[in-house]
Amino acid sequence: MSLSSSLYTGTSGLTNMGNAMQVVGNNISNVNTVGFKKGRSTFADTLSENVATQAGTAQVGRGMSMESVDQAFGTGSFESTGNSTDLSIGGDGFFVLRQSGSENNFYTRAGNFHFDKTGQLINPEGYIVQGWKLDDETGDDTGSIKDIVLDAFTSPPKKSSTMTAITNLDADAESKAVVLSNLWDSSAEDYIGSGNYEYQTVVKVYDSLGSTHDITIHYDKKSGTDWEYTVSCNPDEDKRELVQGTTSEGLLARGTITFSQSSGDILDFTMSKMTGRIGNLDTNGVNTNDATHFTVDNYDAMALDGYNFSFEFNGTTWDWQDINGDAVINGDDLPTNYKNATILYSDSQSIEIALNADDTDADLKISFDQPAVATDSLTFDINNKNDLHVQGVENTTYFGETANDNTSLQINDPSVMTTDAEDIGMVWYPVDKQWRWSNPEAAKDNGTLVSGMSCMNAGAPVLNVDGNADGTWDYTDYTDHSATGGAIDEIIVTDADKMPRYSDIQVQYDTGAWHWDNPVKDADFGATAGTLTSWSAPFDSPSLSSIDNSPAVPITGNAFDAAGDYTLTYTAATTGPVVPSSWALTLPGGGAGVAAGDDSGVSFTLDNGTTAKYSFGSNLGAAQDGGTITFTIDPSAPVEYPDAVIIPDVVNTEDLDIDFNNDSSINLEFDMDGAAAAAGNIFTFTVDPDTPPAEYASATLKGDQESAVIDLDGSGNENDDDDIVFLFDDPLKYGSGAAPYTDRSEISFNIDGSTAWQAVTEDEIKKEGYYSFTADFLGGEKGLTEMDIQFNIGAQYDGANWINDSMSSTQYSRSSSTTFQSANGYSAGDLQGVDVASDGVMTGIYSNGELMPLFRVGLAKFLNNQGLQNSGGNLFRETRDSGEAITNKPGENGLGTIAPNSLEMSNVDISEEFVKMISTQRGFQANSKTITTVDDMMSTVIQMKR
Repeated sequence: MSLSSSLYTGTSGLTNMGNAMQVVGNNISNVNTVGFKKGRSTFADTLSENVATQAGTAQVGRGMSMESVDQAFGTGSFESTGNSTDLSIGGDGFFVLRQSGSENNFYTRAGNFHFDKTGQLINPEGYIVQGWKLDDETGDDTGSIKDIVLDAFTSPPKKSSTMTAITNLDADAESKAVVLSNLWDSSAEDYIGSGNYEYQTVVKVYDSLGSTHDITIHYDKKSGTDWEYTVSCNPDEDKRELVQGTTSEGLLARGTITFSQSSGDILDFTMSKMTGRIGNLDTNGVNTNDATHFTVDNYDAMALDGYNFSFEFNGTTWDWQDINGDAVINGDDLPTNYKNATILYSDSQSIEIALNADDTDADLKISFDQPAVATDSLTFDINNKNDLHVQGVENTTYFGETANDNTSLQINDPSVMTTDAEDIGMVWYPVDKQWRWSNPEAAKDNGTLVSGMSCMNAGAPVLNVDGNADGTWDYTDYTDHSATGGAIDEIIVTDADKMPRYSDIQVQYDTGAWHWDNPVKDADFGATAGTLTSWSAPFDSPSLSSIDNSPAVPITGNAFDAAGDYTLTYTAATTGPVVPSSWALTLPGGGAGVAAGDDSGVSFTLDNGTTAKYSFGSNLGAAQDGGTITFTIDPSAPVEYPDAVIIPDVVNTEDLDIDFNNDSSINLEFDMDGAAAAAGNIFTFTVDPDTPPAEYASATLKGDQESAVIDLDGSGNENDDDDIVFLFDDPLKYGSGAAPYTDRSEISFNIDGSTAWQAVTEDEIKKEGYYSFTADFLGGEKGLTEMDIQFNIGAQYDGANWINDSMSSTQYSRSSSTTFQSANGYSAGDLQGVDVASDGVMTGIYSNGELMPLFRVGLAKFLNNQGLQNSGGNLFRETRDSGEAITNKPGENGLGTIAPNSLEMSNVDISEEFVKMISTQRGFQANSKTITTVDDMMSTVIQMKR
């Protein structure tokens, strides 16, 4: 080893101690640099030199070298700045920046960012922060990582698509409306009077231009746990095409809510949308109902209801559908009240219709979003503009025990009332203890008004009028029918309305004319069923004025087969008890009846086996021998028709004509075609108006003393068999029916029908779980400005059941109130600031009060941070040693979270650096001493030569 080597050994120490001092100096100089990561120098000895020793070969060091300069990536302290775009990372990771004008990415812990004039989020050197753009509705990331650039500093308006109203509805409330939606009147100051509903709440929604509109929900209790509601807006703001000029303007939807009786939670929820002048729309083909649009050019032409407009596309044009299947399009295929409607023009995407014969321009236009294909079809109805939202019972009249406020009306399902119907009748029959329809016109049309006929002669049928030989009477067979035996040729109903009540009627032919042969039920003999015409001598003796001439028992049933005079003859007893007193009964026509009695009274047996008796105040005797009592039987008209009379026919007394209300007009005529009736012949038939109204032919009626229940559509479903219910506070009586108008009760009413309500089915909401109603506040063409708004009451449909949310509408026994209400959507606004969350989500704060998700700041990490290359400006670049950057959301995959409004400062500890500085200085001084010592040694060597 030479002295020069020792000199270089000291020189290596001086050099590397200088480098170490540079690292310390760099750390100290960046003690306040944002995001700076301090350096650390480490040393290593150099390769040793071999030298010979007494013990053998040995190694001598040749100095030292700088082994590495590492950076400590520990997190520095955070300094609060109050600037929302100053960001720091709590944990591992780097912000990702892109150099403007290139694709080079850089990485930094320094989060001192700001927006430039173009909306780019940049660092002080102008590098653009990277992140993901967020969907402004869902807040989800969209696309790949990109520049964070605000496209606009204003927020365009957004129309509402969801509305939430969470309410509690008072379980103790009473119903205030039969059908809540029927009370809507857009022309009134209060669209639904305040006394007609239980509670209302109002939610503000936005249209596509940012204007606000109030949506009002009215609630009213139906019964028990069932409530009904309406959804409405200000009629002046309702621009839907098909409600203009009607009293339905502003009425958007209605429905029902059913709560659990035990928990008060929602069990079921329904909705129907108000469609307006066009109802019952049904499309079959490529265009759905929502893709079919109607434009009315002439509202006056739609003055009447019109049902079943049916069209079919043949591949080129639309034509009327052949409803009757007779391969000919005629009046039977055209809708009611619009038999002159014509198609002016049609193609695959439009139909233009003139509704009246004298219309040359289209009154109604239909357009489709998609071109139709062959066999596509379309049906709909036209609704009269007057109260087209009304589906209810009107003009109700009550008679008998249903009157005097004893009856209340309950309508459980107004949606089945699709057609107007007038004068629907129903009658309570106290003897039969049942309700029957009273619709004689419908019964006549159905061939059931006069039925159950038979003609008896001496107990044997002599008449069989049956048009199809099935043993039953068919009304269609009555006209111009030659019956077996030829007895009845024709039955004519002149005025069916005069025959409104069900009645079994019997008439008998005697003494050249027809007479009633109907029993007077539960009536006193002599007072009603028979009339006392005379007392023959000696019964008229003044000494017998105390004779009681009332029957001992009432006469019931069909007491007499024949009308006429009946005579009771008294024969006094002869001497002693050998021949007692006796009575004889002489029938009309001379026949003998059965009578038995004595001096105190007489009993006689009537045709139906009933025994009647006359008793006397004092016993009869020889003075009354041969005396007679004569009374006349003239059975009255049926109790259901007390004013009915049989009109004699002077030309042909065998014909039978009946005037049911005694107004001198024949209502029912049986033409006997000249066939002679014999004395004692009996003709029975039934007046049977027990037929549903023609407009609701499937309707059923049931009930008892406490209620009458109508299933109007005849569905018979468990939950849909009580569409209309009449309830009686005081139960109706059971009775004999003897006094015609004492016990029988009647109800008549009209139905206001409409097809302007379209039910939203649960199948239609399986995907989203919420019902939607449609509003239009702008009135654009083809429904372009219509808004479908979901109505959330705190329950969502999962495809099978309604699932209550943590906060949902309830029915508790406390005052009705609104728990929560809101709607999405907003008006236009200016960006006032941004807020960044710990997950990197950057939210825009706008002057319209909206908070809109904008971007998510991205972070990156490396497998080897020590492999990063410093690029100045607090930036790093990836290298082969660092590995590729792994980008992800803050807080995921091992990345730290974002701390907004703060900056990460340098992680340099100044006291630590001063210590390092001192130790480095001492090392430098020591190494310099080595050099000076070697220098002295070399000088000594040189001096040795001298």
